[in-house]
Amino acid sequence: MKKQILSALVCVSAIAAPIALMAPAAANTTTSRETVELVAPDYPRGAERRGIEGMVRLSYSIDAEGRVINAEIVESTPAGIFDRAALSAIEAWRYAPAAAQTDGHTRELEFRLGD
Repeated sequence: MKKQILSALVCVSAIAAPIALMAPAAANTTTSRETVELVAPDYPRGAERRGIEGMVRLSYSIDAEGRVINAEIVESTPAGIFDRAALSAIEAWRYAPAAAQTDGHTRELEFRLGD
């Protein structure tokens, strides 16, 4: 399986904070879906001010129209800091339409501050 990585720069308070959207090697256990739009999560201002970095692992399904549904947090470090930003972003993602819903997708979003 291939590892997919998307790096994005999110500007918060004039500081660039890179956020990597990563899929682990065995992320999707169902038919893979073509990505149409990935939205980078906003870096929470409080976490940025305090220099907090972390990650959120999510699981979700994709409906036949390509919308993310049933998204939930599987793991987050530190707990609760980046959850809302990760869920908001992933729920805005779009995939190519398919004949049916696909389940068992996971993604790991890493929140890292720039130098």
